[in-house]
Amino acid sequence: MKATFTERAFQLWEYQVSHGQLLIRSPKAPATETSPELLTNVDLVCLGVDYMAVPRHLRGLELLPPTSDEIRHLEGLLGRAIAPDNIRILASGGKRFSVVASSFALSENDWDIFESPFEFRSQYRAKP
Repeated sequence: MKATFTERAFQLWEYQVSHGQLLIRSPKAPATETSPELLTNVDLVCLGVDYMAVPRHLRGLELLPPTSDEIRHLEGLLGRAIAPDNIRILASGGKRFSVVASSFALSENDWDIFESPFEFRSQYRAKP
């Protein structure tokens, strides 16, 4: 999964410890003097989260695969082998942040600000 959203602001929106579910969202927003109206949310849903090192706010976001050095570093932190498909690098502001999870899904939607993909939305249950 590789994607780029240079003009959007993302936030750690929701985390459910009991299920290891993480939502990083760029919410809908009205137009301002410096940005156009955003009619949709962009959601990165991570299921089965084992590790995350991500700031609360990200200005612009690029989803990248990990480098071999990043994989080795994360394996050292977690003390076990990790499949590269279970790691996403979130690049923002010239920095790289990591999430280790069993699955990742990216979607665009027009849900209300308080709606959650974890409210039994079947589209996130299958591994992409």
